[in-house]
Amino acid sequence: MTTLRQELDRWEAELTDIAESSQTDNWFLEERRLAEAQHTLAAFRGHILPLMAGGVVDAVIVDEIEHLLDTLEDLRNDLFRTVHPADSHRRIAETVAALRALANVALRFEQMPARQPS
Repeated sequence: MTTLRQELDRWEAELTDIAESSQTDNWFLEERRLAEAQHTLAAFRGHILPLMAGGVVDAVIVDEIEHLLDTLEDLRNDLFRTVHPADSHRRIAETVAALRALANVALRFEQMPARQPS
């Protein structure tokens, strides 16, 4: 079975690959942010969230991650439009950064030793 740490590492590695490809292949910023959003949505909804929901991760964190994913999906959909908000690139980067931070908090929950009842 895949652990949360492994899935987060895989997601981070693929984001790094996207960043490197965008540099070497001279992608437009829209292409890079779209790829980051697409990959993040697939990784979280397909692999990472199911591991969190079935584990010891606090429900509030999972709910916040779901909210950020909904926001990211809206931002991704904005990029498909011919005319999209000028700040959508920045907002996608900020949302991915927030997901990264919350995922690390969730990982800390998973790594905490179980508390014994008093």
